[in-house]
Amino acid sequence: MSSQGDNKVSQLETPYVHKFSVDQQKRQVHIRRCQRIMLVFLVIFIILGIQIFQSKRTLAKVNGNIAQYQASLQSQRKTSRQLKQQIQQLHDPEYAQQVARAKYNYSKKGETIYNLDN
Repeated sequence: MSSQGDNKVSQLETPYVHKFSVDQQKRQVHIRRCQRIMLVFLVIFIILGIQIFQSKRTLAKVNGNIAQYQASLQSQRKTSRQLKQQIQQLHDPEYAQQVARAKYNYSKKGETIYNLDN
Protein backbone atom coordinates (compact mmCIF):
# COMPACT_ATOMS: atom_id res chain seq x y z
CA MET A 1 0.00 0.00 0.00
CA SER A 2 1.19 3.43 -0.75
CA SER A 3 1.06 6.39 1.58
CA GLN A 4 -1.48 8.05 -0.75
CA GLY A 5 -4.06 5.43 0.17
CA ASP A 6 -3.78 6.36 3.85
CA ASN A 7 -4.66 10.00 3.13
CA LYS A 8 -7.95 9.06 1.52
CA VAL A 9 -9.49 7.92 4.83
CA SER A 10 -10.89 10.63 7.05
CA GLN A 11 -12.95 10.59 10.18
CA LEU A 12 -16.46 11.88 10.17
CA GLU A 13 -17.16 14.77 12.48
CA THR A 14 -20.55 13.83 13.84
CA PRO A 15 -21.84 14.35 17.37
CA TYR A 16 -21.71 10.59 17.94
CA VAL A 17 -18.06 10.33 16.85
CA HIS A 18 -17.17 13.37 18.94
CA LYS A 19 -18.95 11.91 21.99
CA PHE A 20 -17.26 8.53 21.40
CA SER A 21 -13.86 10.22 21.19
CA VAL A 22 -14.47 12.16 24.42
CA ASP A 23 -15.70 9.00 26.16
CA GLN A 24 -12.61 7.15 24.94
CA GLN A 25 -10.36 9.88 26.37
CA LYS A 26 -12.24 9.84 29.67
CA ARG A 27 -11.92 6.05 29.82
CA GLN A 28 -8.16 6.27 29.25
CA VAL A 29 -7.84 8.92 31.97
CA HIS A 30 -9.91 6.75 34.28
CA ILE A 31 -7.74 3.69 33.52
CA ARG A 32 -4.54 5.66 34.20
CA ARG A 33 -6.01 7.01 37.45
CA CYS A 34 -7.01 3.49 38.54
CA GLN A 35 -3.52 2.21 37.73
CA ARG A 36 -1.93 4.94 39.84
CA ILE A 37 -4.26 4.27 42.75
CA MET A 38 -3.53 0.55 42.52
CA LEU A 39 0.20 1.29 42.44
CA VAL A 40 -0.09 3.45 45.58
CA PHE A 41 -2.04 0.72 47.37
CA LEU A 42 0.48 -1.90 46.25
CA VAL A 43 3.38 0.17 47.61
CA ILE A 44 1.56 0.71 50.92
CA PHE A 45 0.72 -3.00 51.10
CA ILE A 46 4.35 -3.97 50.51
CA ILE A 47 5.62 -1.52 53.13
CA LEU A 48 3.12 -2.75 55.71
CA GLY A 49 3.90 -6.37 54.86
CA ILE A 50 7.60 -5.79 55.41
CA GLN A 51 6.89 -4.09 58.74
CA ILE A 52 4.68 -6.97 59.88
CA PHE A 53 7.34 -9.49 58.86
CA GLN A 54 10.02 -7.60 60.79
CA SER A 55 7.74 -7.31 63.83
CA LYS A 56 7.06 -11.05 63.81
CA ARG A 57 10.78 -11.79 63.54
CA THR A 58 11.56 -9.43 66.42
CA LEU A 59 8.77 -10.96 68.50
CA ALA A 60 10.12 -14.47 67.89
CA LYS A 61 13.60 -13.31 68.91
CA VAL A 62 12.27 -11.70 72.10
CA ASN A 63 10.25 -14.82 72.94
CA GLY A 64 13.39 -16.92 72.48
CA ASN A 65 15.32 -14.64 74.81
CA ILE A 66 12.53 -14.80 77.39
CA ALA A 67 12.55 -18.60 77.30
CA GLN A 68 16.33 -18.64 77.68
CA TYR A 69 16.24 -16.22 80.61
CA GLN A 70 13.44 -18.16 82.30
CA ALA A 71 15.49 -21.35 82.06
CA SER A 72 18.46 -19.49 83.51
CA LEU A 73 16.26 -18.08 86.27
CA GLN A 74 14.99 -21.56 87.17
CA SER A 75 18.56 -22.82 87.35
CA GLN A 76 19.57 -19.90 89.57
CA ARG A 77 16.57 -20.47 91.85
CA LYS A 78 17.47 -24.15 92.17
CA THR A 79 21.07 -23.24 93.05
CA SER A 80 19.81 -20.66 95.54
CA ARG A 81 17.55 -23.24 97.25
CA GLN A 82 20.44 -25.71 97.47
CA LEU A 83 22.75 -23.07 98.96
CA LYS A 84 20.12 -22.00 101.52
CA GLN A 85 19.63 -25.64 102.49
CA GLN A 86 23.38 -26.07 102.83
CA ILE A 87 23.59 -22.94 105.01
CA GLN A 88 20.86 -24.31 107.28
CA GLN A 89 22.66 -27.64 107.53
CA LEU A 90 25.98 -25.92 108.33
CA HIS A 91 24.32 -24.17 111.29
CA ASP A 92 23.67 -27.65 112.74
CA PRO A 93 26.80 -28.58 114.77
CA GLU A 94 26.45 -32.32 114.09
CA TYR A 95 26.34 -31.79 110.31
CA ALA A 96 29.29 -29.37 110.43
CA GLN A 97 31.26 -31.96 112.43
CA GLN A 98 30.30 -34.71 109.96
CA VAL A 99 31.46 -32.57 106.99
CA ALA A 100 34.74 -31.71 108.72
CA ARG A 101 35.41 -35.38 109.46
CA ALA A 102 34.58 -36.56 105.94
CA LYS A 103 36.22 -33.78 103.96
CA TYR A 104 39.23 -32.85 106.09
CA ASN A 105 39.83 -36.12 108.06
CA TYR A 106 39.36 -34.44 111.45
CA SER A 107 39.07 -36.69 114.42
CA LYS A 108 38.29 -36.46 118.12
CA LYS A 109 40.97 -37.02 120.72
CA GLY A 110 41.89 -40.67 120.97
CA GLU A 111 40.04 -41.54 117.76
CA THR A 112 41.82 -43.36 114.92
CA ILE A 113 40.72 -42.86 111.30
CA TYR A 114 41.06 -45.67 108.80
CA ASN A 115 40.76 -44.98 105.07
CA LEU A 116 39.54 -47.98 103.10
CA ASP A 117 39.84 -47.88 99.34
CA ASN A 118 37.14 -49.73 97.44
